[in-house]
Amino acid sequence: MPTGWTVVGNGLPGPTTKTAGHTTFRWHEDHPIVSYATTMAIDKFTVHTSKLADGTPVITAYGQNTSIIPDSEALLPEIMGFLTRTFGPYPFDSTGAIVVEPEATEGSLALETQTRPTYDGAFFDASAVHEQEHQWLGDTVSFSDWRDGCLAECFAQYAGQLWDEAGNGADLDESYRSIVEQNAGDAAYWQVPIYDPGKDRPLDFALYDRGSLMLHALRRTVGDDKFFALLKHWIAAHRDGNASWPDFEHFASAQAGQDLSGFFTAWAHSSVIPPAAYLYPGSLAR
Repeated sequence: MPTGWTVVGNGLPGPTTKTAGHTTFRWHEDHPIVSYATTMAIDKFTVHTSKLADGTPVITAYGQNTSIIPDSEALLPEIMGFLTRTFGPYPFDSTGAIVVEPEATEGSLALETQTRPTYDGAFFDASAVHEQEHQWLGDTVSFSDWRDGCLAECFAQYAGQLWDEAGNGADLDESYRSIVEQNAGDAAYWQVPIYDPGKDRPLDFALYDRGSLMLHALRRTVGDDKFFALLKHWIAAHRDGNASWPDFEHFASAQAGQDLSGFFTAWAHSSVIPPAAYLYPGSLAR
């Protein structure tokens, strides 16, 4: 690139060389990477570098016309520590973020580009928890095909709620009951299956909203010890590879030591509200 411009990619930087007014940047990612999580960002970046407590490099690049929020950036080590405790060892060799100039459209961009999620305009702890969790589920454990979107989005959405529970004392049981009761009589709310929501909407909002409800109900069905052990064992078993949602269902039953087929049929494969036995398990019982 012409000198003055910077290229940021996945993984770790290699040697940078300058010749006749141009700079050559080299990046390398030594782990398998799903195609949609690759990136090459070019801008006149402001680049911040640091390290996590375990020595993992943190590289955060801010493009032109973006906001640098020191408090949010300073939270990244805490976020990574929380996610590591919840989902197991961080699967890659570097971390950080790429913050790009906001698009002139409604909404915001955030994408789990491997090792270095991409954000639109700025990044905050809530979006950072979601995109960083994808490094575990979505990136190191990727879909078999687009029917399996819940493998990434359901867990990333729930991770944000777990962060709120751990850091702010959020009552996830109460939040769960409130959402269920608000939508109990709304057939449209339940009509999109969480597994295979349709080829035209593989990442339907149902995965984020009802998917996180399903995971909380699963947690209350099997108990905290088995639930959080399941997350770590699933990721360890499929690290650097692809998996399907049906694979997860079978794995969960085996890890929990109980038949969860009825639970998953009601929650992930159905187009109606789950029966009360699956909707209000354990401490969620009314």
